Amino acid sequence: MNRNNKQSDREILEEILMILRNLKASPVVVQPSMKVYKNKEVMELLGVKDKYLKKLRDNGYLGFSREGDKFWYTQKDVDCFLHSFHYEPFNSNINKLWTL
Repeated sequence: MNRNNKQSDREILEEILMILRNLKASPVVVQPSMKVYKNKEVMELLGVKDKYLKKLRDNGYLGFSREGDKFWYTQKDVDCFLHSFHYEPFNSNINKLWTL
């Protein structure tokens, strides 16, 4: 490699670092209509205990925001989790049950 290639590689790396720093520094914007839940609220909403909620977070099944020991979950986090584990009914006769 010649000197110009090394310099351009360095410039590219510095630019990538700058982009990553800006992404990390930019705050998450919560829309006024967006519901934000605390741990206790999500546990009640999903009907789970604190250890299971931690397992969902740790395994990457449930998105969250964190500051220190405080966790917050948006409605979108909860919706994505539920959608990921949603199964359509397999019984095609299910509609007949509702018409009785």
